[in-house]
Formats: sequence, structure tokens, C-alpha cells
Amino acid sequence: MPAAYLLSILGIAIVFIIIACSVWKWHPLIVLLIAALATGLLTGIPAKKTVDTMLSGAGLVFAGIGFIIVLGSFLGEVLERTGAAGQLANQLVRRAPGKRMPLYTHAMGLLVGIPVFCDAGFILLSRLIQSMAQVQGSSLPALQLSLGTGLYGTHILIPPTPGPMAAAGNLGLGNQLGWVILWGLVLLLPISLITTWLIRKMDGANLLAQTNTTLTGTATTAIQENNSALWKAFIPLVLPLLLIAAGSILPLFIANKSAINFLELLGHPVIALGSSALVALLLLARPDKKQWGNWFGQALLQSGPIILITTAGGAFGAVLKATPIQEVLGNFLQSASIPDWAVYPFAFILAAILKTAQGSSTAALIISSALLFPIMGSFALNTAQQALVVLAIGAGAMTVSHANDSYFWVIHQYGQIPVNQLYRTYTLLTAAMGFTTLLGVLLLYFLTG
Repeated sequence: MPAAYLLSILGIAIVFIIIACSVWKWHPLIVLLIAALATGLLTGIPAKKTVDTMLSGAGLVFAGIGFIIVLGSFLGEVLERTGAAGQLANQLVRRAPGKRMPLYTHAMGLLVGIPVFCDAGFILLSRLIQSMAQVQGSSLPALQLSLGTGLYGTHILIPPTPGPMAAAGNLGLGNQLGWVILWGLVLLLPISLITTWLIRKMDGANLLAQTNTTLTGTATTAIQENNSALWKAFIPLVLPLLLIAAGSILPLFIANKSAINFLELLGHPVIALGSSALVALLLLARPDKKQWGNWFGQALLQSGPIILITTAGGAFGAVLKATPIQEVLGNFLQSASIPDWAVYPFAFILAAILKTAQGSSTAALIISSALLFPIMGSFALNTAQQALVVLAIGAGAMTVSHANDSYFWVIHQYGQIPVNQLYRTYTLLTAAMGFTTLLGVLLLYFLTG
């Protein structure tokens, strides 16, 4: 089959995905399944084999990340329902020096965004921002943007949030989540510094006019808090990150096989998240035992659509891998002498197109990773560098958030920031976050080469 024909099929599939999601507003699940079936049939794979390949690919992805996404959602549900997330945020902001309030508010978003979906986190914590005392030099919109961008950063870059988790699964990097977490945390430092610096500049240039909401009173909160000790709220938040990172990274420096097996068991994402959810229930929610089942049911409702979209992405990726397209692309990349680092800007551009066109960062992460999976083997990347591909996709999935993104409207509604201000500020901030992440990924690639 001619290479030009195969590449044209791939190009048509990508254009179809973008148009169907962004213009026709079809659900990504349906779009990915149609793209997978059509790609298989048009590239000469028999109908039955195409369907079997789709089911096999979907099953492999579910086996890799299905339970992880459910358990991560459940952990976030427990931390939200018990008030632990609000307690952590409130304590952090109460200790913030006035002139650094935007940075601390951004850090609050980063922390809470690890277990809690960014939309839910902003709805939860924006009330805290509105009840804080007026801080000299920090307007209410500046603090709301600081919160919103912090939640956005961890939601897209740090597992166990569903987007990066699904992208890692699609790329076959489920065993490298520790590296994804480590590099994501490293990149969040420059992202946070640049983002909060831009917010202060925007605030100083009067791009963030005060809304009708007045900041008065003391730093009390409308959030119902859990009165338990702060450490009880903090442990379930950081425990899964520490376990996953330890299970992925420490075995590289240990020779004892028994110790390696033990660390890999504790660091398996299913064990790490399941253990952390159990710890959260025992530390924070023992009086609410009758609600545990309802909370888990809610976590299933939240995670179900994401799992289905992710498995559809796995089906599409499996079909692409089964076609001659993978071989054609591999040969092209080798003959063209394309450098290995080029995978990062390519991943960024692909995800940015999908994000800007259809609005969902999670969908952009899932679809982009499915499209990239067949060519990953063409690049000579070590373990740490492979994990950076997930973050390059995440960088694109940040760029840019505008009116077709549901989170854009959450910030507008609950942050009480006019739409024209959001375009001039938040949309530009998400672009800055994405490009900063890409530059950081490229720097880490060359440092680990």
C-alpha cells in the first residue's frame, strides 16, 4: 500500500477528530471509535480483525489505568467531602504574607488540584478567596486567577489526575508514573513563578478591574472544614505521590531484589491510591461510614466517562499500531534524520491544536497520546525522557483555554471575572503556562541525555 495513501488516511483521521469534536460537538468516545474503525478498514485490515484489535487495545488501556482513575477520583471525593481540602487551603492562606498572597493562593490551587478536579476545586475554594481580608496590592480577580491557574497546572501535569494518567497509559508508560510526577513537580516551580509574576503585572496594569464583590472581614471561610488535625488532611494527599515516585525511582538505586519487589508493590498506582484512600477514610471519615458507599458511587460517576474516552483512545492507538502507518512513519523519521528531541514540540503542537479546537484538556491528552503511541519507538529516549513526552502533551493541553473550555466558564461564574477580562488575562496565562512547560521539558531532555 503506497506510503502517501497511508499518510493521507492518518491526516484525514486527525482532521476528522478535530472537526467532529470542536465543530460538530460529537462526544470524543464516538469520534475515536469511528476514527479507529475507519482507519483500520481503509488501511486494509479485515473488519473482524479491526474490531478485535480495537477491543484488545481498549482492554489493555483499561487494565493499565481504569482502576487507578476510579481510586484517584474516590480519594479526591473523600478529601472534598470531609472538608480536608478546604482545611489545607485555608491554613495555607492564613499563613500567607500579604505581598505574597497571589503566590500562596496559586500554591493552594496546586496542592488541592492533585486529588480534586480543577472545576470542583475552584467552585470549592473560590468562596474562601471571597471571604479573605483585603490584601494590599492584591485584587480579588488576581487572587481568583492565581487559584485557577494553580488548580489548572496540577490537573493537567500531575498524576493521579485522570488526564496525565490516561496519557501515560496510552503511551505504555504506566510503570513510569513516578518519573511523570517527579518531572511534573520540577516544572511546576518555573510555571508558578512566571504565572504569578504575570498576574501581578496584569494587576498593576489595571487589566484586572475589581468586581462588585467586596473583600471584607477576617480570613474566615465559607467552606465547611473538618476539625481534625491538619496532618490528617495532609497525609492522604501526599502519600500516593510519595509511594508512586518511590516505587518508580528508588529501585534504580537499590540492588536488593526483595526490597525492589516491596517498593514496586507499594508504588504500584492501584496499591498506592487504594492505600491512600483507605488512610483518608480512617483518618478523616470514620464518623461518616454510612456515606462511604455514596462517595464511591459519586467517584464512579465522575471517572466513568473519562475511562471510556481513554479506552476509546487505546482502541484507536491499537489500530494505528496494527496498520502499516507505524512502519511508514518510523521509516520517514529515520530517513529524515529527525532528532529525538523533536518529539516534544510535535506532541505539544498536536495537543495544543486539539485543546484549542475542542476545549477539553483531558480529551486533548487522551487523543494526542493515542496518536503518538505508534511512533514512540522511533525515538531513542531513555526512561526519564519518555516520561517527559507525557508532560509535553500536557503543555499543549494547557494551550490555550478559552470559551469552548468548561473551566473557563467556571472561573467566569464563580470567580466573578468578566469574559473580556478573562480573554485578556486567563487565556494569555494558559498560553504562557503551556510554552513554559514545553521549554522546561526540552531543558530536562538535554540535561538527562
